[in-house]
Amino acid sequence: MPVYSFYKLSTTSFCLIGSIQESLPALRAQLSSQFLADFQRLNLSSKDRIRQSLSVRVFLCCLLKKLGLPILPLSKNQQGRPVLENSNLHISFAHTRYIAAVALSTAFPIGIDIETIKPSLAKIQSRFLTDIEAKNANNCLETLAIYWAGKETLYKRLDGEQMATNKNIFIEPFDLQTEGKLIAHLSDKKYTMGYQQLVAKGVPSHVLVYSKT
Repeated sequence: MPVYSFYKLSTTSFCLIGSIQESLPALRAQLSSQFLADFQRLNLSSKDRIRQSLSVRVFLCCLLKKLGLPILPLSKNQQGRPVLENSNLHISFAHTRYIAAVALSTAFPIGIDIETIKPSLAKIQSRFLTDIEAKNANNCLETLAIYWAGKETLYKRLDGEQMATNKNIFIEPFDLQTEGKLIAHLSDKKYTMGYQQLVAKGVPSHVLVYSKT
């Protein structure tokens, strides 16, 4: 079984997160039959991508079992986001080469994202940050990763609606902490997100961002 951490994000939302360590045969052996067709439709050839996609599906199965919820067929909506068929549950996937995470809400749409803290974020920050956000980040890689993951999280939360690029989302300046809160604005609406820095032995540092509202 995968080694993961379970988080209760709110009274109605939950998350599983863990490192991607198991072999492809071990992951395939744990894949629920309800998720098999969705996985096969991906038609992946990269071993890394296969491991990541298998891992999030295995984690979703673990999360549903932990919460005592039914394991229903998995598919995608028109925007390509994962959904459980014939269900009012809301889910979101995130993964890097090293870490996978699944978020679930029983009450409202949810988004989650993980980003590796890496130098390349400084080189591309003009693509996703406003001038105010860039000034607040001040080339800090951890802050840049949180901004990136925060905007991806809200994009997933809204299924890509109401925006052309991530620059349409404005995240208020924040002080970098191990765990904290983000306030995002889009189309005169305000959204709250939470974040935390992730440090694990043998794995590059990451940040995790998840939607609250």
